[in-house]
Parts: sequence; structure tokens; C-alpha cells
Amino acid sequence: MFLSRTKRLGAVATFVASLAAVAALAGCSSSGSTSVSDQGADKGTWAKAEGTIVFGATPDQAGSDANVKPIEDYIAKTTGYKVEYYPTADYTALIAAAVAGKVDVTTSGALQYVMAINKGAKLDPVAAQLNSPTVKDPGYYSEAIVPAGSSITSLADAKGKTVCFVDPNSTSGFLFGLYQLHKAGLDVNATGKDASGNPTFADFKVHFAGAHDKSEQTVASKQCDVGFAEDTIAEAGAQKGEVKVIGKEYVPGGPFSVSSTLPAEAKKKVTEALQGATLDAVKSSGVTLTPGFSKGYFGVKAENADYYKTITDLCSQIPAAKCAK
Repeated sequence: MFLSRTKRLGAVATFVASLAAVAALAGCSSSGSTSVSDQGADKGTWAKAEGTIVFGATPDQAGSDANVKPIEDYIAKTTGYKVEYYPTADYTALIAAAVAGKVDVTTSGALQYVMAINKGAKLDPVAAQLNSPTVKDPGYYSEAIVPAGSSITSLADAKGKTVCFVDPNSTSGFLFGLYQLHKAGLDVNATGKDASGNPTFADFKVHFAGAHDKSEQTVASKQCDVGFAEDTIAEAGAQKGEVKVIGKEYVPGGPFSVSSTLPAEAKKKVTEALQGATLDAVKSSGVTLTPGFSKGYFGVKAENADYYKTITDLCSQIPAAKCAK
């Protein structure tokens, strides 16, 4: 996801600081993985074939595959490996691909990474994407929005209303939306499931829009009384006078993760490529930059699993998110 986001952790860290982290489950890779013949320290498996890096991305808005193409090409130029894009229809499909060992590299939201790990995926986060040309913090905001002109001024007023989320597997569009509603005093314990298997709640009705831009559009058209979307989408809608922002919460930035089952040398090369993928480095590599990439990619900051402990802890406190192990 290459979208502009900023700022700091705030209250979420305070809420979860004393909680125990949830340990990642050990998983199994796809039986279709290709084993490397080399023995010793470099023995490992590739998702598809030796020398080919399969790259999976979160399809959170139209054009996601085009948005990540420059990074794919950069990895290929830097490592000498072939890089293939792995198409996924939604968050669930990306998580399933990671769990099955069908991808070697993923770029996703923080929640998708934690959910994949908790389901058995063997991934190591190596870098978090920066979301501003000036701020070197990879985090961003989950923002609560209401239609322009709405009488709702706080999330406490969402009780009894229809709330628009992005997807049950969305970091800022669901997990942190539930957290904000919880902070506002609403009951976020699921009471059951709807016909699609999604959670239902006593204090509010739920609508899943499917993408951040669609969540904003659904709120703007007053099909939902309240909604959640990542900050760039929410603020763009506010600037157009379609919605207004009534709350926000810091979210750790989405990671680039590398399969821990790759051969050691391949993992080292790909990790170094991703951690060195500054905007200047990508530009100077000579790869073709797409409009979506140029608009929202600002480089990376090296991170590891410790950075995502907040997500892991929050998952254990909000069972309806179904992201704990």
C-alpha cells in the first residue's frame, strides 16, 4: 500500500502496554514449494521456483498491482532475481497465500501481517513504509468519518447507527475502528454473525465496504452514519466537503515481509533490497515509476516484529477482530 500517512502512537500504546504479547504460531509452507538443492546454511524453499521471487500485495484500492510494480522491478534489478506479482482478490486471499507459502515477499497492512503469522505464515517483517516525504515515522491514522452536515460529533453518538468498515481483515478500517468505538464506550463484543459470516454487534449495525475509498464514498452518500478509513482517503473526502473527521487513532505502518523459508542468501539479498528502497534509490535504479507509486511512496524504515507488538496485543483484547491466534 503506497499511501501518505503520518504521526504518533498516543493512547493505543498506553492501553496495551501492560498486556502480554501473543506468540506467533508455527506454520507450514505450501507443499508445492520448490526446494533448493544447495545444502547447509543456504538450504530453503522458494514459493514458486528457484530464482523467482513471488510478490504479494494488499489489494486495498484500484491499481494496487500497478502501484507496487516499481518495487518489484527494483527488487529484480537489485537482487538479480525474477519477480512475479501474485494477484489476490482481497485481504483474506493475501493472508491465505502467505500461510500456504505461495509468496516470498508481501506488502500489507500491519493487521494482515499479524493475522498471517497467527495462522502459521512464516514471514519476517523487515521494513515499514514511510508515508510522508518529511516525517520518518512509518505510522499513519485510522480516521472516523461522518457525512458532511451530520449531527454526529463524536463516536459515542454511533450507538444505534450504521457503521461502515473496510474489511474484517483491515488494520485501520476494522481493528482500529473497533478500538475507537470501544474507547467511546460502545460494546464491541460480537453478538453473532450475519449471513456472510461477518460479526454483528448490539450497539451498532455493520456494513463492510470492501476498500478504504469505498468506505469513504459509502459514508459520503449517507448509506452509513459513521465510517472508518485510513487518513489519506478520509482527509481527501473531507477536503472535498464529502465527509468530516470526528476521530483518529495511530496505526503502525504496514510492513514489507520476507518469507523466513527462503534460502539464506536469497533472504539476505531481498531484505537488503527492501531496507535500502529509499525513494531516491528506486528512482535512480531506472525502473519505470507508476502514478500511484509516485504519489504515495516515500521510502522505508527498517523494522522488525517488535514494532507490531501493539497490533498483537490489541488483537488479544478485541476478540471480534478474530486476529489473535
